[in-house]
Amino acid sequence: MFSNLGLLSSSRCPDPSCGRPRCFFSHAEASSSRTTPTPTTDIPSTIRQPVKRRADDNEDERIRGIVKRVTSNGSSEIKKISSPRKKEIPTPKPAIEKPPERHSTTSLPATNTSSATKGLSSVINTSRPPILPINLKPSPHPRPDRQKGLNTLYTQYAKLYAPILHLSPDLAHNSAFAQEAETATVSSNVRIYKTAIHQAAVSISRRPPPNSINHPSVGTVKESRIAFEIAEKEKASKLSREKIEKYCLPLDHFENWRYPNPNDLILVDSNISHSKPDGEGEEHICSRCKVSFIVSSKNLENRIGECKFHYGKTIPERIEGKRKWIYTCCAKERGEQGCQDFIHVFSNGDDDLKLAERVGFKTVKDIVGEKGGLGKYNNVVAMDCEMIHTTAGISLGRVTIVDENGEILLDELVRQTVPVLDVNTRFSGLTNDDLDKAIMDLPAVRAAACMFIGPDTIIVGHGLENDLRALRLLHTKIIDTAIVFPHDKGPPFRRALRDIVKEKLGYFIQDRTSDLGHSSAVDAKSTLDVLKWKVREDNE
Repeated sequence: MFSNLGLLSSSRCPDPSCGRPRCFFSHAEASSSRTTPTPTTDIPSTIRQPVKRRADDNEDERIRGIVKRVTSNGSSEIKKISSPRKKEIPTPKPAIEKPPERHSTTSLPATNTSSATKGLSSVINTSRPPILPINLKPSPHPRPDRQKGLNTLYTQYAKLYAPILHLSPDLAHNSAFAQEAETATVSSNVRIYKTAIHQAAVSISRRPPPNSINHPSVGTVKESRIAFEIAEKEKASKLSREKIEKYCLPLDHFENWRYPNPNDLILVDSNISHSKPDGEGEEHICSRCKVSFIVSSKNLENRIGECKFHYGKTIPERIEGKRKWIYTCCAKERGEQGCQDFIHVFSNGDDDLKLAERVGFKTVKDIVGEKGGLGKYNNVVAMDCEMIHTTAGISLGRVTIVDENGEILLDELVRQTVPVLDVNTRFSGLTNDDLDKAIMDLPAVRAAACMFIGPDTIIVGHGLENDLRALRLLHTKIIDTAIVFPHDKGPPFRRALRDIVKEKLGYFIQDRTSDLGHSSAVDAKSTLDVLKWKVREDNE
């Protein structure tokens, strides 16, 4: 286009609202009637853009027509010509407010419902179906298809959650987001995605209506399936009396497995009880080093080292072509001097009459009375005890009782009434400081245990005859997991609880360091778990 020679620069522009950037006419007189455009340096690009005009062929032809009429007529009265494209330029505000940020509906949910919807309850509008967030990650599935899939899932979740939506109004939105994201992640193309959405919607529609937020029907398809499997597993392994009574040890087998006879009246004779509360001054064979000694509680610190023993068991190993028995504690061969130094201790073993002379036995019925005590008896409990060495032999240091769900009912330390020789920390997990905090003695702890153990309560344990003797309790309803899972060689051999748990349940117990010992609570719960496994296997 030719350059402007300024021939019309002295003539007033015939268009009062002219805003052309390269107009041929003068606008000095019409400046007061026109809107002065704000300097471009002060106007953001979002405001300046509407003022720009496009110089096309039609605009040039219109300008040429105006020039022709002005020069030919020379009249100052010029008919106002309005452009069909002309729009009035809005006067910009002196201060431009920053437009408010637009919040996306939500971020892309993850697979897990709880983590995917964390913090979304404040931004989700539960009065309308959910909308996919703007910041979706790249996906091979078109956004309209994903939005349609999200709406389909939401419709089914809204119907399913209708009884509990008042508890969590955004529950249907959260589950729909999580299920759609999970489906989009595992689907490689649109066809597979649409099929997976349809199958998920059908699966959701077939779930039973939930009555609480923790119901197995709540969640994505994967989460719901896992929850139902766990619920079915728990139901199948529930320890009802009808399912586990067949595992109870018959009374005529008590003697074979060295259990105290609950019908032996001599053991509950009050004339025998406490006749010899400890073995002070008696001669016994040390249960560790097999050396004869006189029981004494005097000068214990200076006597450490009189007993040299191995705390580990012997196992066969082939060394240089020969089979040898090696101690697990120090790898020494059987017959070599002990690797540990302490003082002599003893045990009365299964001599129930000797034990009754220390502390008398009691039956559950004797403790709770003919009419029953004040406690709420459980149908099934598991019990485990930790033992220590005293001048009375093996004594009870701690007793733990749990219910059929593994919840602890009683976990009590026992206050000793005779001198303590060794707290046996390596196996009992107890220390002298622990025993100093004990409040109840043996009869009081036994009475507390019978707040939960009634005459018909089934007691579950591993090697339970030792626990009953330590507690001086006689009972007839016994399930011993050492008998339920017998040793290959038969009685009196028994499998270790840790080996049974490892084989049947796949996890380890009693694997803490030798300085900490066992946990009676863990052992009691483990006996319940292996029994549940047995019940479940037998009912399948």
